Parts: sequence; structure tokens; C-alpha cells
Amino acid sequence: INLSSYRNSAYMQVSKDIGNFTINGGTRGSYWTYNEELIISPRLSLAYAPIWKKDIIFRAASGIYYQSPFYKELRDSEGTLNQNIKSQKSTHYVLGADYLFYSWGRPFKWITEIYYKDLKNLIPYKIDNVRIQYLANDLSNGYASGIDMKLNGEFVRGVESWASLSVMKTEE
Repeated sequence: INLSSYRNSAYMQVSKDIGNFTINGGTRGSYWTYNEELIISPRLSLAYAPIWKKDIIFRAASGIYYQSPFYKELRDSEGTLNQNIKSQKSTHYVLGADYLFYSWGRPFKWITEIYYKDLKNLIPYKIDNVRIQYLANDLSNGYASGIDMKLNGEFVRGVESWASLSVMKTEE
């Protein structure tokens, strides 16, 4: 198989503080000559730091992310390349909060995020013992949702460490 292609990509990002809000927006774009796919990935995040006695930040974010297929994902079971294959797409929705506090005379940070990711154009695969066979002509959809919690700080003085707990559900 002889495969020759080019990828062109660019990105831009803008960040702005407005009072207690921080807005961060941007986009990525790329073009792949192999399948003539142009992808545009906009994203936006908003952070709000209320003026309380507690040091807390609330965050919300959303964006579209693409994963172009790798070489093995382009091939069907016969080894033929699928030139019509498109990138896998994920639309993210995230809500979170960061809480800074002191305990034992040391700073700690508690981070919590809940998320939902809508997945499109997934390239499924089969596993046969140690062989992975991608099904380049059979696309599917799915989702992932969950919660992540992390406590970061010096549990032992002078040693940065963390404890985390995550729960996720995903289906294809």
C-alpha cells in the first residue's frame, strides 16, 4: 500500500477577565488531504470566582473535539484502506468547582467535575486473543458520563500528594 497525505492545522485562543468571570474561547481547525476532511473544533470555558469568605471557583466548559483515524483504523478486514472514513467526534459538557482551603496549617485544593461526552463516528474493533481488528466500515455512537473528585495538597509536610475518586459510565 502506498499512502501519501498531508495534514494542515491551526488554532486560536482568546482569554478575557470581566469582573469575577474569566472567559476562554477558541477553535482548532485542520484539513487532511487523505479523506478531504475539514474539521473545526470550537470550545468555550467560563470560570466564576464569587467574593465570599471561602476561596472557591465555579467552572463550566463545552467544546467539540476530533480524533483523526490512525493507519490501522483506516483498514478493513481485507486490508483495503477506507478513504471515506471520518474523524471520531466528541462533544464535551463539563461543570466543576475548585475549593482552596487550609488544614493542618497547609494549603489544600478540592476539585470536583461532572461531565457528559457525546461520542459520534466511533471506530469499533474486535479483539481476538492479542489481535485487534478495527472495523473501518462500521461506525457507531456512544457516550461517557461521570464525576471526578480530587484532593491535592501536602498530606505529609513538604510532600505534594493527592487522593482522587472517579466514577464513569460509558456505552457504545
